[in-house]
Amino acid sequence: MTQEEIDEQERIEYYAASVTAWFNSSLEYSKSILTLSAGGIGILITLITTFGLDSAEALVLHCFAIICFLIALISTLIVFQQNKTYIEEIQSGKNTSNDPVLSILDVIVLWAFGLGVVFTAIIGISTAIHSYTTKEKIMANETRSKVGTMDSFNRAAALQPATRATNSQPQTDSSSTGASTTTSSSTKTGNTNTQNQSVEKK
Repeated sequence: MTQEEIDEQERIEYYAASVTAWFNSSLEYSKSILTLSAGGIGILITLITTFGLDSAEALVLHCFAIICFLIALISTLIVFQQNKTYIEEIQSGKNTSNDPVLSILDVIVLWAFGLGVVFTAIIGISTAIHSYTTKEKIMANETRSKVGTMDSFNRAAALQPATRATNSQPQTDSSSTGASTTTSSSTKTGNTNTQNQSVEKK
């Protein structure tokens, strides 16, 4: 084998390896888009069923994100099918140019998946902000409830004078009772002395 034949063989092998790498890269790209789109849809549905939706904006964002991932997923499946047809046409010599359908599908997949990622990121940021503000409101309500409890204890001091006034009434009543008892005793003693004096005179 001459040197020219060796160089030609190397060029053929290099070209074959390059084409194989190109096909593998394109195939892995499509597989990654397919897997990530399906995973994104699953994550969004799990978030909705687990945590629910707290506003109409959150519902719209979740719907847009799911729709974008769904478009990317369906478009990728169509790309796999169209790739098969395109390769058959190239091998049979029917087509020697780029497939316009595949070109459109590539753009659709890229934009749909990108928008799905953007909407998912917005959902994550809004969820984090909502969680933070909710915790702040709960802490503020707890602080207010503690302050209100302290005010109610301070008002208890106003009950002290009323308690003393209530306690002084029984003492007054007992004093009045004692005075009336002493007066009645003195009256009875005076009447008895008068009767004794009248008996002695007789």
